[in-house]
Amino acid sequence: MSNETRTPPAMEWHNLFPQTHQPSYTEIENYIGGTGKALWQSLFDFMDKVCKAKPKMTYSGCSYAPGWNVKFQKSGQALGTFYPEIDGFSVFMVISYKLSPEAEAVLPELSPEIREAYQNGGDFMKNGRYFMFRIEKEPDLEGYKKLCGVKIKPKGENNGRT
Repeated sequence: MSNETRTPPAMEWHNLFPQTHQPSYTEIENYIGGTGKALWQSLFDFMDKVCKAKPKMTYSGCSYAPGWNVKFQKSGQALGTFYPEIDGFSVFMVISYKLSPEAEAVLPELSPEIREAYQNGGDFMKNGRYFMFRIEKEPDLEGYKKLCGVKIKPKGENNGRT
């Protein structure tokens, strides 16, 4: 018998926090756990200090990703909707077609997974390309920051561009 401790299967996010129970930001961090928790905290630091964007928690009944999520917006620009998951989180983004040249210029700097998500993204109400990708390691978060930098010009030293 192994000394390894087995963790019981995690309850699904939308069942753990139904529409009638809005989680705290600490509960979200604890649900994510692992290295994803530090990435989540880093995301919030980036949004606060560099983008000057505040979080807004909303509930979605969408069958693809039901449950509580966190949105960031700055100067009318949606910077992403973030969905908590075990050991990471996913982000739903829309990049306006008018920003396509800038977005495509940063594609070579992104991970293959994020590049593929962008390239396979769908049309969002004829206004832009929508796509979703998972953030579970530092390069994923850096890729998000680079795409965020296409949408707004963050203030601060590290705006996600190298």
